[in-house]
Amino acid sequence: MSYRQSFHKQIAVHYSGRVSYSGSVDGKPYSGSVPYSGTAYEDVQVNIDVETTPFDNSVANCNNSVNVLTGAVVATETAQIVSIDSNAKKVGSTIVEGFFKTIRSEISQQIAELSSRLDSHLAHLHSMAKRCVEKQTQMQGDYQRISSRYLKIFEDLDNELSNRIYELDKPAFVFKNQSDKHAGRTLTGDLASTVAVFGAESGDLQVRLSASIAKKSAFDTIGKANTFLVKQKRLNDTINQTVLNESVAAVQYSPVCFIETQNEKSQIDKNLYQADFLPKMQANEMISDFQAKTWGNVSKDNAEKIGRYFNAEVSNRYSTGDTHTNRVRENIVKMLNFSSIKSV
Repeated sequence: MSYRQSFHKQIAVHYSGRVSYSGSVDGKPYSGSVPYSGTAYEDVQVNIDVETTPFDNSVANCNNSVNVLTGAVVATETAQIVSIDSNAKKVGSTIVEGFFKTIRSEISQQIAELSSRLDSHLAHLHSMAKRCVEKQTQMQGDYQRISSRYLKIFEDLDNELSNRIYELDKPAFVFKNQSDKHAGRTLTGDLASTVAVFGAESGDLQVRLSASIAKKSAFDTIGKANTFLVKQKRLNDTINQTVLNESVAAVQYSPVCFIETQNEKSQIDKNLYQADFLPKMQANEMISDFQAKTWGNVSKDNAEKIGRYFNAEVSNRYSTGDTHTNRVRENIVKMLNFSSIKSV
């Protein structure tokens, strides 16, 4: 939009100078100079016409350019936000995928390590089971051998006791035999009266002596029999402590391991592991039995025990204090979910 602007002002102009003059009067020349000075005032009127149409047009063009630039900036900002969001998602998914790949790799390494350790432990358990079976067979043979030996000892002791009893009663038997031999002679001979008197006195003395000897021998025999019975009791106690009574009815449990896994192709594998030294059981029947049972959540007490054991194992496996190990340990602990563990 064009407009006119008028300016009015009075301008003061200062002036000064000197005027020289010369001439002659009556033939006499003269010369000189006269100074002058003063101020002159002049009124000035200035009219300024301003043509703003080109400027207005340029402002309109600039406004349009600014609007276009604003739209471009907004579009660029929107595209940048979309790009940042997409890149952030890509970076996040890459980090998460890398983290889970790392966790899977470490878990796979641990599984391989534990599998090798499990194989070695299973081999050790198998060798121990074989040794136990060998020990059982050896102990059964030892028991049979000891039993047969002590049966022989018992028979020998019976014979020895019979001989000792015979030795203890031998004077009585001898006296009886001698009395029987002399009975007929004394009763039919001339010395019947003498024998009767002498027999009454000597018979009483002989009986007392025989009774004393018999008591001493019986006392010694009882002492030896007592010692033998004590030793036999100790032997029986030792044998009872070391030998199992196979005739006792009992329920024996054998550990089995049922594993159900899902691979990367979503295929489910079911495996049942049993001890090699025991008779094989039907795997399909046991798997069906496992699946038919009512499985519930783990009790609080068992969950605490499993959690303590799990934390101890993780701490032992990841004992270093670097940042990566601590982060891996914390995420493994976070992945433990007791709600996914079931028990009967």
